[in-house]
Amino acid sequence: MSGSGLSRIHILGAGAVGLLFAAHLRQAGHPITLLLRTQAAVDRFERQGCRISVVNDWMRANPARSRLLAPGEPIAPCAVDDIQAETPASTHAAIGKLILATKAQDTLRAFADVRSRLDAQSTVVMLQNGMGAFEAIQRELYAHAAAPAFIVGTNAHGCLRRAGDEFSTHHTAMGTCRLALRPAVAGSAPPDSALELLTALGALPLDVAVVNWSDLQPLLLLKLAANAIINPATALAGCHNRSMRLLKHTDGHAGIQGFVALACAEIAAIYARAHPHLHAELSAQAIEEYVAHIIDVTAQNRSSMLQDVAGGRPTEVEWINGYLVRLGQQHGVPTPVNAALYGLVKLKESTARE
Repeated sequence: MSGSGLSRIHILGAGAVGLLFAAHLRQAGHPITLLLRTQAAVDRFERQGCRISVVNDWMRANPARSRLLAPGEPIAPCAVDDIQAETPASTHAAIGKLILATKAQDTLRAFADVRSRLDAQSTVVMLQNGMGAFEAIQRELYAHAAAPAFIVGTNAHGCLRRAGDEFSTHHTAMGTCRLALRPAVAGSAPPDSALELLTALGALPLDVAVVNWSDLQPLLLLKLAANAIINPATALAGCHNRSMRLLKHTDGHAGIQGFVALACAEIAAIYARAHPHLHAELSAQAIEEYVAHIIDVTAQNRSSMLQDVAGGRPTEVEWINGYLVRLGQQHGVPTPVNAALYGLVKLKESTARE
Protein backbone atom coordinates (compact mmCIF):
# COMPACT_ATOMS: atom_id res chain seq x y z
CA MET A 1 0.00 0.00 0.00
CA SER A 2 1.72 3.15 -1.15
CA GLY A 3 1.30 6.61 0.29
CA SER A 4 3.13 8.24 -2.62
CA GLY A 5 1.96 11.75 -3.39
CA LEU A 6 0.00 12.14 -0.16
CA SER A 7 1.33 14.06 2.83
CA ARG A 8 1.53 12.45 6.24
CA ILE A 9 -1.29 12.58 8.77
CA HIS A 10 -0.44 12.35 12.47
CA ILE A 11 -2.90 10.84 14.95
CA LEU A 12 -2.64 11.95 18.58
CA GLY A 13 -4.75 9.68 20.77
CA ALA A 14 -4.47 5.99 19.87
CA GLY A 15 -7.70 4.97 21.55
CA ALA A 16 -10.69 3.34 19.86
CA VAL A 17 -11.62 6.40 17.79
CA GLY A 18 -8.07 7.36 16.84
CA LEU A 19 -7.29 3.81 15.70
CA LEU A 20 -10.50 3.64 13.64
CA PHE A 21 -9.65 6.78 11.68
CA ALA A 22 -5.96 5.87 11.42
CA ALA A 23 -6.80 2.46 9.92
CA HIS A 24 -9.26 3.84 7.38
CA LEU A 25 -6.94 6.66 6.32
CA ARG A 26 -4.04 4.23 5.91
CA GLN A 27 -6.23 1.86 3.93
CA ALA A 28 -7.01 4.80 1.62
CA GLY A 29 -3.28 5.22 1.01
CA HIS A 30 -2.38 8.07 3.38
CA PRO A 31 0.91 7.84 5.28
CA ILE A 32 0.04 7.67 8.98
CA THR A 33 2.03 8.29 12.16
CA LEU A 34 0.64 7.45 15.58
CA LEU A 35 1.83 9.77 18.34
CA LEU A 36 2.09 7.52 21.39
CA ARG A 37 2.67 8.59 24.99
CA THR A 38 5.85 6.64 25.71
CA GLN A 39 8.73 5.02 23.90
CA ALA A 40 7.65 1.73 25.48
CA ALA A 41 4.32 2.01 23.64
CA VAL A 42 6.17 2.76 20.39
CA ASP A 43 8.34 -0.32 20.95
CA ARG A 44 5.25 -2.51 21.56
CA PHE A 45 3.65 -1.21 18.38
CA GLU A 46 6.74 -1.97 16.34
CA ARG A 47 7.10 -5.46 17.85
CA GLN A 48 3.58 -6.36 16.74
CA GLY A 49 4.31 -5.35 13.18
CA CYS A 50 3.33 -1.65 12.97
CA ARG A 51 -0.22 -2.83 12.39
CA ILE A 52 -3.71 -1.66 13.40
CA SER A 53 -6.69 -4.02 13.36
CA VAL A 54 -10.37 -3.07 13.02
CA VAL A 55 -13.07 -5.60 13.92
CA ASN A 56 -16.30 -4.58 12.18
CA ASP A 57 -18.77 -5.80 14.80
CA TRP A 58 -21.40 -3.43 13.35
CA MET A 59 -21.94 -5.98 10.58
CA ARG A 60 -23.90 -8.21 12.97
CA ALA A 61 -26.58 -5.54 13.36
CA ASN A 62 -26.73 -4.78 9.63
CA PRO A 63 -29.45 -6.87 7.94
CA ALA A 64 -27.62 -7.15 4.62
CA ARG A 65 -24.18 -7.87 6.09
CA SER A 66 -25.36 -10.21 8.86
CA ARG A 67 -26.75 -12.65 6.27
CA LEU A 68 -23.18 -13.25 5.13
CA LEU A 69 -22.23 -14.53 8.60
CA ALA A 70 -23.00 -17.97 9.98
CA PRO A 71 -24.51 -18.00 13.51
CA GLY A 72 -21.72 -17.44 15.98
CA GLU A 73 -19.15 -16.93 13.23
CA PRO A 74 -16.40 -14.58 14.42
CA ILE A 75 -15.74 -11.47 12.37
CA ALA A 76 -12.19 -11.50 11.08
CA PRO A 77 -10.27 -8.31 11.86
CA CYS A 78 -9.23 -6.03 9.03
CA ALA A 79 -5.50 -5.43 9.50
CA VAL A 80 -3.71 -2.38 8.11
CA ASP A 81 0.07 -2.18 8.33
CA ASP A 82 3.01 0.04 7.35
CA ILE A 83 2.08 2.63 9.98
CA GLN A 84 4.73 4.65 11.79
CA ALA A 85 4.77 5.51 15.48
CA GLU A 86 6.73 7.98 17.59
CA THR A 87 6.44 9.94 20.80
CA PRO A 88 5.57 13.66 20.56
CA ALA A 89 9.04 14.64 21.78
CA SER A 90 11.08 12.18 19.71
CA THR A 91 11.49 14.67 16.84
CA HIS A 92 10.98 18.33 16.06
CA ALA A 93 9.73 17.64 12.53
CA ALA A 94 6.78 19.79 11.51
CA ILE A 95 3.27 18.39 11.58
CA GLY A 96 1.04 19.59 8.75
CA LYS A 97 -2.07 17.54 9.50
CA LEU A 98 -3.05 16.38 12.98
CA ILE A 99 -6.10 14.43 14.15
CA LEU A 100 -6.57 14.97 17.87
CA ALA A 101 -8.55 11.99 19.20
CA THR A 102 -7.59 12.14 22.86
CA LYS A 103 -10.02 12.02 25.77
CA ALA A 104 -11.28 15.50 26.64
CA GLN A 105 -9.52 15.49 30.01
CA ASP A 106 -6.17 14.70 28.32
CA THR A 107 -6.48 17.02 25.33
CA LEU A 108 -4.82 20.22 26.57
CA ARG A 109 -1.80 18.42 28.04
CA ALA A 110 -1.39 16.16 25.00
CA PHE A 111 -1.74 19.03 22.53
CA ALA A 112 0.81 21.13 24.44
CA ASP A 113 3.37 18.36 23.79
CA VAL A 114 3.11 18.86 20.00
CA ARG A 115 2.35 22.56 19.82
CA SER A 116 5.90 23.48 18.80
CA ARG A 117 5.60 21.20 15.75
CA LEU A 118 2.56 23.09 14.40
CA ASP A 119 2.31 26.46 12.68
CA ALA A 120 -0.26 28.64 10.92
CA GLN A 121 -0.14 26.38 7.86
CA SER A 122 -1.02 23.28 9.90
CA THR A 123 -4.52 21.91 10.45
CA VAL A 124 -5.87 20.17 13.54
CA VAL A 125 -9.04 18.04 13.61
CA MET A 126 -10.61 17.72 17.07
CA LEU A 127 -12.81 14.68 17.82
CA GLN A 128 -13.45 15.01 21.56
CA ASN A 129 -16.54 14.23 23.57
CA GLY A 130 -17.93 17.10 25.60
CA MET A 131 -17.30 20.79 25.09
CA GLY A 132 -14.61 23.28 26.04
CA ALA A 133 -11.41 21.61 24.83
CA PHE A 134 -11.04 23.93 21.82
CA GLU A 135 -11.56 26.98 24.01
CA ALA A 136 -9.00 25.70 26.53
CA ILE A 137 -6.38 25.27 23.81
CA GLN A 138 -7.03 28.74 22.42
CA ARG A 139 -6.95 30.34 25.88
CA GLU A 140 -3.89 28.54 27.22
CA LEU A 141 -1.72 28.13 24.14
CA TYR A 142 -2.72 30.66 21.48
CA ALA A 143 -3.80 33.78 23.32
CA HIS A 144 -0.82 35.68 21.85
CA ALA A 145 0.31 33.45 18.99
CA ALA A 146 -0.84 32.51 15.51
CA ALA A 147 -2.83 29.31 15.65
CA PRO A 148 -3.20 26.48 13.13
CA ALA A 149 -6.51 25.95 11.39
CA PHE A 150 -8.94 24.01 13.58
CA ILE A 151 -11.64 21.66 12.34
CA VAL A 152 -14.12 20.40 14.93
CA GLY A 153 -15.99 17.16 14.46
CA THR A 154 -18.77 15.15 16.02
CA ASN A 155 -18.28 11.41 15.71
CA ALA A 156 -21.24 9.06 16.22
CA HIS A 157 -19.49 5.80 15.38
CA GLY A 158 -19.53 3.28 18.19
CA CYS A 159 -16.12 1.79 18.84
CA LEU A 160 -14.15 0.37 21.74
CA ARG A 161 -10.91 -1.37 22.60
CA ARG A 162 -10.90 -4.66 24.47
CA ALA A 163 -8.43 -5.53 27.20
CA GLY A 164 -5.24 -6.96 25.75
CA ASP A 165 -5.80 -5.52 22.25
CA GLU A 166 -3.79 -2.31 22.52
CA PHE A 167 -3.75 -1.56 18.79
CA SER A 168 -7.08 -3.07 17.79
CA THR A 169 -10.46 -1.33 17.77
CA HIS A 170 -13.93 -2.86 17.58
CA HIS A 171 -16.25 -0.85 15.34
CA THR A 172 -19.47 -1.74 17.15
CA ALA A 173 -21.97 0.65 15.56
CA MET A 174 -21.93 2.36 12.17
CA GLY A 175 -22.68 6.03 12.67
CA THR A 176 -21.77 9.34 11.10
CA CYS A 177 -19.08 11.98 11.37
CA ARG A 178 -19.64 15.68 10.69
CA LEU A 179 -16.80 18.19 10.39
CA ALA A 180 -16.67 21.97 10.21
CA LEU A 181 -13.95 24.60 10.08
CA ARG A 182 -14.10 26.79 13.18
CA PRO A 183 -15.29 30.36 12.49
CA ALA A 184 -12.04 31.78 13.88
CA VAL A 185 -10.32 30.75 10.67
CA ALA A 186 -13.26 30.44 8.31
CA GLY A 187 -13.24 34.16 7.54
CA SER A 188 -9.85 33.93 5.83
CA ALA A 189 -8.58 31.45 3.30
CA PRO A 190 -7.76 28.21 5.11
CA PRO A 191 -4.35 26.63 4.53
CA ASP A 192 -4.01 23.93 1.90
CA SER A 193 -3.64 21.37 4.68
CA ALA A 194 -7.23 22.03 5.84
CA LEU A 195 -8.76 21.39 2.44
CA GLU A 196 -6.57 18.32 1.92
CA LEU A 197 -7.48 16.85 5.30
CA LEU A 198 -11.21 17.52 4.83
CA THR A 199 -11.01 15.84 1.42
CA ALA A 200 -9.20 12.81 2.85
CA LEU A 201 -11.69 12.37 5.69
CA GLY A 202 -14.69 13.01 3.45
CA ALA A 203 -13.66 10.12 1.19
CA LEU A 204 -13.68 7.52 4.00
CA PRO A 205 -16.48 4.89 4.18
CA LEU A 206 -17.57 6.30 7.55
CA ASP A 207 -20.38 8.62 6.38
CA VAL A 208 -18.19 11.70 6.84
CA ALA A 209 -19.62 15.03 5.69
CA VAL A 210 -18.21 18.55 5.77
CA VAL A 211 -20.76 21.13 6.92
CA ASN A 212 -20.86 24.78 7.92
CA TRP A 213 -20.14 25.67 11.53
CA SER A 214 -23.72 26.92 11.90
CA ASP A 215 -24.96 23.44 10.97
CA LEU A 216 -22.45 21.59 13.14
CA GLN A 217 -23.09 23.55 16.34
CA PRO A 218 -26.55 22.06 17.05
CA LEU A 219 -25.18 18.57 16.33
CA LEU A 220 -22.38 19.13 18.87
CA LEU A 221 -24.89 20.34 21.44
CA LEU A 222 -27.22 17.38 20.84
CA LYS A 223 -24.30 14.98 21.27
CA LEU A 224 -23.28 16.79 24.44
CA ALA A 225 -26.82 16.29 25.78
CA ALA A 226 -26.77 12.57 24.95
CA ASN A 227 -23.37 12.13 26.57
CA ALA A 228 -24.53 14.06 29.65
CA ILE A 229 -27.41 11.62 30.15
CA ILE A 230 -26.22 8.22 28.88
CA ASN A 231 -22.61 8.29 30.04
CA PRO A 232 -23.07 9.13 33.74
CA ALA A 233 -26.19 6.97 34.09
CA THR A 234 -24.46 3.88 32.69
CA ALA A 235 -21.22 4.61 34.56
CA LEU A 236 -23.07 4.86 37.87
CA ALA A 237 -25.27 1.81 37.20
CA GLY A 238 -22.49 -0.25 35.63
CA CYS A 239 -24.63 -1.25 32.64
CA HIS A 240 -24.59 -1.30 28.85
CA ASN A 241 -26.42 1.45 26.99
CA ARG A 242 -29.22 -0.97 26.14
CA SER A 243 -30.30 -1.07 29.78
CA MET A 244 -31.54 2.50 29.48
CA ARG A 245 -34.23 1.48 26.98
CA LEU A 246 -35.33 -1.59 28.92
CA LEU A 247 -36.50 0.24 32.02
CA LYS A 248 -40.09 1.39 31.45
CA HIS A 249 -42.65 3.08 33.67
CA THR A 250 -43.52 0.63 36.47
CA ASP A 251 -45.76 0.80 39.53
CA GLY A 252 -46.58 4.44 38.90
CA HIS A 253 -42.92 5.48 38.93
CA ALA A 254 -41.36 7.25 35.97
CA GLY A 255 -38.16 5.23 36.25
CA ILE A 256 -35.36 5.90 33.81
CA GLN A 257 -37.75 7.55 31.33
CA GLY A 258 -38.68 10.15 33.91
CA PHE A 259 -35.00 10.80 34.62
CA VAL A 260 -34.26 11.21 30.90
CA ALA A 261 -37.19 13.61 30.44
CA LEU A 262 -36.11 15.68 33.45
CA ALA A 263 -32.50 15.85 32.25
CA CYS A 264 -33.58 16.79 28.71
CA ALA A 265 -35.79 19.60 30.01
CA GLU A 266 -32.92 20.98 32.09
CA ILE A 267 -30.48 20.88 29.20
CA ALA A 268 -33.02 22.47 26.87
CA ALA A 269 -33.46 25.32 29.39
CA ILE A 270 -29.67 25.88 29.45
CA TYR A 271 -29.47 25.90 25.65
CA ALA A 272 -32.44 28.27 25.35
CA ARG A 273 -30.49 30.90 27.31
CA ALA A 274 -27.02 30.18 25.94
CA HIS A 275 -28.01 29.58 22.30
CA PRO A 276 -31.43 31.21 21.74
CA HIS A 277 -31.00 31.13 17.96
CA LEU A 278 -31.06 27.31 18.15
CA HIS A 279 -34.12 27.04 20.37
CA ALA A 280 -36.27 25.16 17.83
CA GLU A 281 -33.53 22.62 17.09
CA LEU A 282 -32.66 22.09 20.77
CA SER A 283 -36.07 21.80 22.40
CA ALA A 284 -36.62 19.27 25.19
CA GLN A 285 -38.51 17.03 22.77
CA ALA A 286 -35.77 17.21 20.14
CA ILE A 287 -33.12 16.35 22.74
CA GLU A 288 -35.18 13.47 24.13
CA GLU A 289 -35.72 12.01 20.65
CA TYR A 290 -32.00 12.28 19.91
CA VAL A 291 -31.05 10.60 23.20
CA ALA A 292 -33.48 7.73 22.47
CA HIS A 293 -31.91 7.35 19.00
CA ILE A 294 -28.38 7.21 20.40
CA ILE A 295 -29.42 4.63 23.02
CA ASP A 296 -30.82 2.46 20.21
CA VAL A 297 -27.85 2.66 17.85
CA THR A 298 -25.30 2.14 20.65
CA ALA A 299 -27.33 -0.43 22.59
CA GLN A 300 -24.49 -2.96 22.73
CA ASN A 301 -21.90 -0.39 23.84
CA ARG A 302 -20.40 0.30 27.21
CA SER A 303 -20.09 4.07 27.42
CA SER A 304 -16.62 5.58 27.53
CA MET A 305 -17.39 6.91 31.01
CA LEU A 306 -18.30 3.44 32.23
CA GLN A 307 -15.08 2.06 30.75
CA ASP A 308 -13.04 4.78 32.46
CA VAL A 309 -14.70 4.19 35.83
CA ALA A 310 -14.21 0.43 35.52
CA GLY A 311 -10.55 1.00 34.66
CA GLY A 312 -9.98 3.38 37.57
CA ARG A 313 -9.26 6.28 35.19
CA PRO A 314 -10.48 9.90 35.30
CA THR A 315 -13.60 10.46 33.20
CA GLU A 316 -14.72 13.20 30.83
CA VAL A 317 -17.45 14.35 33.22
CA GLU A 318 -15.73 17.74 33.72
CA TRP A 319 -16.20 18.46 29.99
CA ILE A 320 -19.73 17.07 29.80
CA ASN A 321 -21.93 17.56 32.88
CA GLY A 322 -19.41 19.97 34.40
CA TYR A 323 -19.54 22.07 31.25
CA LEU A 324 -23.35 22.17 31.39
CA VAL A 325 -23.33 23.16 35.07
CA ARG A 326 -20.94 26.03 34.33
CA LEU A 327 -22.96 27.09 31.29
CA GLY A 328 -26.11 27.10 33.41
CA GLN A 329 -24.43 29.23 36.06
CA GLN A 330 -23.31 31.74 33.42
CA HIS A 331 -26.88 32.15 32.19
CA GLY A 332 -28.77 31.91 35.47
CA VAL A 333 -30.30 28.47 34.82
CA PRO A 334 -30.50 26.00 37.74
CA THR A 335 -28.87 22.64 36.96
CA PRO A 336 -29.75 20.23 39.80
CA VAL A 337 -29.77 17.12 37.55
CA ASN A 338 -26.41 17.77 35.93
CA ALA A 339 -24.88 18.92 39.22
CA ALA A 340 -26.01 15.69 40.87
CA LEU A 341 -24.68 13.54 38.03
CA TYR A 342 -21.39 15.44 38.08
CA GLY A 343 -20.97 14.99 41.82
CA LEU A 344 -21.89 11.30 41.77
CA VAL A 345 -19.49 10.51 38.92
CA LYS A 346 -16.67 12.38 40.69
CA LEU A 347 -17.44 10.31 43.80
CA LYS A 348 -17.40 7.14 41.70
CA GLU A 349 -14.03 8.14 40.23
CA SER A 350 -12.49 8.65 43.67
CA THR A 351 -13.84 5.39 45.11
CA ALA A 352 -12.80 3.42 42.01
CA ARG A 353 -9.19 4.48 42.56
CA GLU A 354 -9.13 3.52 46.26
